[in-house]
Amino acid sequence: MFRSARIEGVELEAVPRDFDRFLMINPGGYKRSSAVRREDISRPLAHGSFGTQGYREGQVFTFEGVAKRAHSFEMEALENHVRGICADGGWSKLTIDGGTGSQWANVGLSSIDFDVLGVDPRLAEFQIQFWAPDPRLYGEQRDFAGGQPALNHGSFPATPRLLVGAGSGPYTVTGANGRIVTVSAAPNAAHEIDFATGGLFLNGIRQINAIAVYQPWDVPPGLPGVTATISGSRTLVQRVTDTFI
Repeated sequence: MFRSARIEGVELEAVPRDFDRFLMINPGGYKRSSAVRREDISRPLAHGSFGTQGYREGQVFTFEGVAKRAHSFEMEALENHVRGICADGGWSKLTIDGGTGSQWANVGLSSIDFDVLGVDPRLAEFQIQFWAPDPRLYGEQRDFAGGQPALNHGSFPATPRLLVGAGSGPYTVTGANGRIVTVSAAPNAAHEIDFATGGLFLNGIRQINAIAVYQPWDVPPGLPGVTATISGSRTLVQRVTDTFI
């Protein structure tokens, strides 16, 4: 259930808290869509096609509604603020508040219409559309110690990050279904292995040739979760962000 959305200091509400100052989304005015692409390979001399793997495209967010301000000069300032969202072609964090919590995505501006009504310059109609190259929404981030099942409270497989404590010597992390990550040239200081970008990072800097065996895994939604362990005396934490589609 959609309650509100926030981006760059602008809040879009389903039910206004202040009926003199709001950007209210029309009933059914919030839409989020993401197509699925797959290769269509025809079966030779037969009906139908081969069932190939599908992949989600980027997602589109659409907001349609009505804005109100107490004075016309406030409406002019609001219009300038709204039209300035992602105006340079860059990316911003869009947060969606629903009935079960908040989720977010990094989005860019696709289009914007903001029309002040001639009959009453304190009122305006708007339609704003954002595009996110990543089809997923992200929620709460949680840490799970080594040996403890890491859980994803979302609806789509999550990509974990491994936080490895200080220590000496090489080590191996064992995760889902016996998959392993072996670090042969491990830094002595605490560092992390990011499965999303694929590498080992020390103070934000990628360490080249540090990993000898790289078999990343996902954390599927729900139980039983994914347990990871580490050889040697270093500490291990799986950092998982609830992931939705």
